[in-house]
Amino acid sequence: MLYFKPNPPIKSLLFMKKILYFVFSLSLFLVNNSVIAEPAKDCFNRAAGPEKRCLESKGSQSNSRSGVLQLLQQLAEQKAISSIIPLLQDSEAYVRDAALEALGQLQAKEAIPTMIPLLQDIDSHVRSKAITVLVQFRAKEAIPSIIPLLQAKDNAVRISTMEALLQLEAQEAIPNIILLLKDNDSNVRMTAINTLWELRAKEAVSSIIALLKDSDKNIRIRAIEVLSALQGKDAIPEMISLLKDTDDDVRLSAIKALQDLDAKEAVPSIILLLQDSNAKMRSTAIGMLRKAKAKEAIPSITPLLQDSATDVRSNAISALEELQGKDAVSSIIPLLNDPVGNVRIQAIDSLSRLQENEIIPRIISLLHDHDERVQIRTMELLQHFQEENTSIPKKEAISNVLPLLQDDDKNIRYTAVATLKALQATEAIPSIIPLLRDTDTAVRLTTIETLAALQAKEIIPTFIHFLKDKEPNIRVAAMEALIALQGKEAIPHIAPLLKDEVIEVRKATEERLSKLQNPLLTAFINKTTALLIVICPILAFLPLFLTRKKLFVSIAAFIASLFLFRMLVNISPDYTHMREETLLGRLFQGGVLCVFAISMFLKVSWSIIAGLIRRSPDIDEDSLKAKQN
Repeated sequence: MLYFKPNPPIKSLLFMKKILYFVFSLSLFLVNNSVIAEPAKDCFNRAAGPEKRCLESKGSQSNSRSGVLQLLQQLAEQKAISSIIPLLQDSEAYVRDAALEALGQLQAKEAIPTMIPLLQDIDSHVRSKAITVLVQFRAKEAIPSIIPLLQAKDNAVRISTMEALLQLEAQEAIPNIILLLKDNDSNVRMTAINTLWELRAKEAVSSIIALLKDSDKNIRIRAIEVLSALQGKDAIPEMISLLKDTDDDVRLSAIKALQDLDAKEAVPSIILLLQDSNAKMRSTAIGMLRKAKAKEAIPSITPLLQDSATDVRSNAISALEELQGKDAVSSIIPLLNDPVGNVRIQAIDSLSRLQENEIIPRIISLLHDHDERVQIRTMELLQHFQEENTSIPKKEAISNVLPLLQDDDKNIRYTAVATLKALQATEAIPSIIPLLRDTDTAVRLTTIETLAALQAKEIIPTFIHFLKDKEPNIRVAAMEALIALQGKEAIPHIAPLLKDEVIEVRKATEERLSKLQNPLLTAFINKTTALLIVICPILAFLPLFLTRKKLFVSIAAFIASLFLFRMLVNISPDYTHMREETLLGRLFQGGVLCVFAISMFLKVSWSIIAGLIRRSPDIDEDSLKAKQN
């Protein structure tokens, strides 16, 4: 039986309506599931009030469970947190689990004190759900109750507990997590290592060092990585011993860690690995010795220039360049003929840095290399030497670059054109012109730039035609080329681009035209624009204070000033940020127009009101005369 406290009539009716709705829904559910009411089997006692219910059920356990879950869903929809919290102490595990779920969805942090005891629940699902919800609530007050779960018998529970403590940033749990580094389960040990790393637990270094001897290679590798990240220099002796580990991955991790820890005492042991049967090991060892600047390793690295592995040869070149300097040149030169392109490129780069005079005599032959990457790198070097005014066989280089303009590789064609531009090869103009019709846009662009730089004025008609090209970048490049070749004479040709359909083209045209104009005219435009920025807002207000002819004159002046501003700002090089397409420009013009509209509205409103006021005495006088008559 339900007891109600006396309430005002309206509240009582609403209250009764809710009760009847619930009873009707519950009855409908029982009928649909063929459940016959019998004495209460599962009863949930909650706080006194309309939510006090006793769920009676008969039949299968699934029907009873469905009824409970439906009831909880209704309570959750009504956000009846105070009625859900007591269910955390229900005798049925699935009820406690569902109650935790509902409270989590409702973000009911006031239930935290009642949830914490469930961390010791006899049901593993309830314990897991309690941890999940408490972590969701960032309930740091639950940490002391979560820590004991690290000693749970279930491996999964210990792992999930560490993950929860990590999310709660539980620094106080570090001593307890360190103990799990000795756990019998490798997954638990791995999680413990990762958790301690995430918590930046430097106090765990000594315990993690012990795992360098773990039977699981993955544990050893992860321990190496974490010790390196935590800068555990105390682990260096143990890591050096791992250079003899039976597993290659462990040894590679040890080399990288010793390199990160700048462990120079490991150099003698690393040198021995230069003779290792694993090419990756040899390559990694070279990198470590290079970083350690171990000049004592030079005699052992030099033979590796002939190593069978490509990466080993490339790394040996880099290491000798850094460790030996110019003394390494004689050893590196033979690798210009290495069968692998990457090695030849590494040799070219090292020799160009160490001694340019050694690479210049060979640079022409490298233009004919069968690897396109080597050809491109050689042309880039030619450009570099030209910029640095290094003496090179220029005419011979040009004659050998010209055939590359017809190469099938677009990257080679692009680099060849750029190289001829750097070499100022005016004699190459006839060979470059056909590339204006190249299938690749990038090649066409660099061709236009090159011909403009080489002052190929015979191509001006072609550039004028390109001002109508379908590619916006080509149109802009053609404009730049015409300006470079004609100067101010190009203005009539490029002016139509001010109305181009692409905003970037219009903007570029405006900027170029502004630079072509007379400096005095440009200064005049800039000053006038600045003056209009000040005048326009003033003129927008002015109509408010003027009458008759002066009013119309001020309106005309405002419109003219705003129009002039919009015209000048688009050609002023100093006020590009105020142009119509910019946010600041739109805000300024919109603001001025808004001020003008407000001024006109106030002016018209005041005129109407003033007219009414002036007319009112005349109306009274006419009325008085009418009465006298």
